[in-house]
Amino acid sequence: MRRYMPELYFIASLAVLLFMLFYLKPAIMPFFVASVLAYISFPIFNLFIRITGEKKTLSALFTLFTIFAFIVIALFVILPTVVEQVQSFINYLPILANKLDAFLYKFVGKHFPEKFHFDFSSIGAFLGSLYSQIGTIPIGNFVSKVFSGFFSAVALLINAVLIPLLIYYFLVNAEKIYRLYIAVAPSSIQGELKLLVDKVHSSLSSYLLGQILVAFFVGFYIAVGLYFVGIKYSFLIGFVAGILNMIPYVGFFSGLIPSLLLAVFDNGELAAVVGVLVVFLSEAGIENLLYPVVMSHATGINPLLILFSIFVGGYLGGFLGIVISVPVAVMIVPVFESFLEKKGDPFAGGNNR
Repeated sequence: MRRYMPELYFIASLAVLLFMLFYLKPAIMPFFVASVLAYISFPIFNLFIRITGEKKTLSALFTLFTIFAFIVIALFVILPTVVEQVQSFINYLPILANKLDAFLYKFVGKHFPEKFHFDFSSIGAFLGSLYSQIGTIPIGNFVSKVFSGFFSAVALLINAVLIPLLIYYFLVNAEKIYRLYIAVAPSSIQGELKLLVDKVHSSLSSYLLGQILVAFFVGFYIAVGLYFVGIKYSFLIGFVAGILNMIPYVGFFSGLIPSLLLAVFDNGELAAVVGVLVVFLSEAGIENLLYPVVMSHATGINPLLILFSIFVGGYLGGFLGIVISVPVAVMIVPVFESFLEKKGDPFAGGNNR
């Protein structure tokens, strides 16, 4: 059992962090958000390190400015466009549903609203009521309602100051934190633990960076492609497909199905249907070429494991569980592989047998 101590030590550390995250959420959340943003932006920090000549303080400030600029663009450029298209799609949905019903009537001879005593206009009313709970532009209303359940006005202000400071601290002291984690482990496992942590870091960082790049490509490619084909709500479809692309097959079909429906019942032309198919098939082909390049250092993650981790994470931890489920699975896979390697090699682990 002693030769498995590095793996058990890492798993125990991860379990403690997850326990603290879920049971001390109000206190831990700023540290969690800051650590995630610092980890994701660390490649940018390293880029600024090279540009500034190893000046960590200046590089961290530049990285913070980059994060701030991205958040501003997301809140005031991307999000308003998505919200606007969501509202437009809600208003258009009953019309699209009636067109679909008219098409199906030719084959089954019955109108579905009459058969099931259902009014398609109620779809728009229901979605509209949900939309009104989120808020409308200006974006300040939207942001305030999103965060009202988590922070009071004072706490939100404190976190707005605290999180950037924590990001700065994590970026500047990342190497010290890493060495401290290794140093507090038993001396007999420090060498193996360092190798294991490096392997987990390589897998996780490559996976996260790859997912971000691929999601951005998928969303942008689909949105631009559908726009030139003439499909309504192209930006919304591309945005949703990009976000859901981390879930195997879901991102692809979440964009393809509504695009085909709009091509058939809104555009009503064969050219539009062909255009949609060309956009999605070409995107899938390019993604299959791009994915191995950006994920070259990541541990292979089975799609079933991703789906399983998302469902388990959602069941145990709600929305937060869904968000962290796949990264946690990506971290566990290299540890599990290390277990298997040692099990197959009776001399693995050196003197730690």
